[in-house]
Amino acid sequence: MMDFTLQDLRSVILFFTVNLIFSFSSFSQIHTETIAKDSYAINLGITPQTTANALKPYGFIYELLSEYPVEIKWIIDPEKRKDGVDFRLGEEDFRSGSFVIPVSYITEEVRSRIQNWEDRGIIGTYLSEDKALPIFTDLSIAPKWTLDKQNGSIALAYFRAAGIPGDAHGGYNSSNWKTPDELGVCDDIFVMPHAEPKFETHKNLYYWNREYKGAIWAGCHAGSQLENLHGMVPAVDTTKIIQLNFLSEGAAGARTTGLIPYYEHRYATPPYTHQLPADPVSQYLGRSDKALINGSERIFYPKKANVWRQSARQIIIDVSAPDVPLLSNGPGAVMIYGNGFGDARNGLVMYQASHDFSGDAPENIAAMRAFFNWSFYAAEVKRKENIIRFQNAQGDKIFAARVGDDLAKMLNLDPILFDLDKAEIKSQAAKQLDEIAAYMLEYPELLIDIRSHTDSRADDSYNIKLSKERVAVTMDYLINSGVDEARISGRGYGETELVNNCRNGVRCSENDHEKNRRSEFILSINCDIYSGNLKL
Repeated sequence: MMDFTLQDLRSVILFFTVNLIFSFSSFSQIHTETIAKDSYAINLGITPQTTANALKPYGFIYELLSEYPVEIKWIIDPEKRKDGVDFRLGEEDFRSGSFVIPVSYITEEVRSRIQNWEDRGIIGTYLSEDKALPIFTDLSIAPKWTLDKQNGSIALAYFRAAGIPGDAHGGYNSSNWKTPDELGVCDDIFVMPHAEPKFETHKNLYYWNREYKGAIWAGCHAGSQLENLHGMVPAVDTTKIIQLNFLSEGAAGARTTGLIPYYEHRYATPPYTHQLPADPVSQYLGRSDKALINGSERIFYPKKANVWRQSARQIIIDVSAPDVPLLSNGPGAVMIYGNGFGDARNGLVMYQASHDFSGDAPENIAAMRAFFNWSFYAAEVKRKENIIRFQNAQGDKIFAARVGDDLAKMLNLDPILFDLDKAEIKSQAAKQLDEIAAYMLEYPELLIDIRSHTDSRADDSYNIKLSKERVAVTMDYLINSGVDEARISGRGYGETELVNNCRNGVRCSENDHEKNRRSEFILSINCDIYSGNLKL
């Protein structure tokens, strides 16, 4: 039986109002996890770094995340030094982070995609045995970039080098790009390689970063110009002053708030200091210095009486910056990012000096890798920081869920379980599915991915087949209840994702085995039909 996907539906993940607070540090907490044999690890630490072995992996994981219901493990050793080893497989070292696709997601179709990308130059290895690895986070969604209509074309070379398709960023015609005031909930990352920001045209970034967790990337002098924008906006029964100082401290509108304008300071003086080697954005090999010394702004300085926000991650700094301490107390940052306004509930913002860092040299590849590292991380932060808050017709709150949550759990439904060796909907399960169908019908923006699991009894191939059959009968039930089949995807995982230790050869009670025979209904949102009128 074939796997069911949403490939025919141009769906993107939608993120809504925040209700829970996550600190930057808590989200980035690295933990050790045992990755099963036959999982696939991409080696991004090959030297020399080329577009094929170091940038195409981003195109590959984008393709997987956009077309398949996968979760990719991002492996980073928290104790390593710059360019240090994250882990070893046999005699092979993996450096500068690695993306691992767990075996539970590797279907024959995914295996074929892996081969296609290996033919394009990515390098990876199937694990020969179970391996404990340091997991930084799971990547579960494909970023949706939005290019700045003014100068977004500069970034096109980055996407081409990585093999990321045009529909990921609005294509190659600027008519499909946006100005800041056009950004909304369905835009994840705004890419502004070079711009002349004005308060009236760019003030929406203040709200978009806060309300929709929109991520902002700015290059060249767009960074300092943005930080210095301020003006009056309407507030409840009055007006207030706001400033777009996302990464620097200071009161809105104060003369000391913001960054030194690009035309008032000198250039930076490489070689630079590359810091925070275990930070996700720092997962690149070598130095990007030579790629970051063109354009009107090659370094960012906080104003003399100002400082960077404490939460800002100073990835590359110039310790010998010529204008410290005369114009600024520094440090002068060449690459810096953090949550907007230092608030973990807001989207990520990143400034990367230089006008254009495209190219095939190792330093250019390092700079582009930082851009893509930040992008995939920013999209995942956005997903984790936002919830969808559903209400009934009377306005009563029903539940709040993040994209990627299990709809059945959010509705407080009993687990949908199957009898041993059966793929039949039980009467109790039918009641639960009726409730799921009702919500799907009430909220046409909702998409679900059905994930069916078995216990460990019987052989592995039989369990995969059985779980696929359970997905099929579950999908049929929802479709017969009126849910459009285009809104449902699904896959059988067999016994590859047990919720307890009832593995092959382990004695367990019938009750413990039953817990593994389950179905999950993973939420996402279709922005193609999103009207902005969800009951929030």
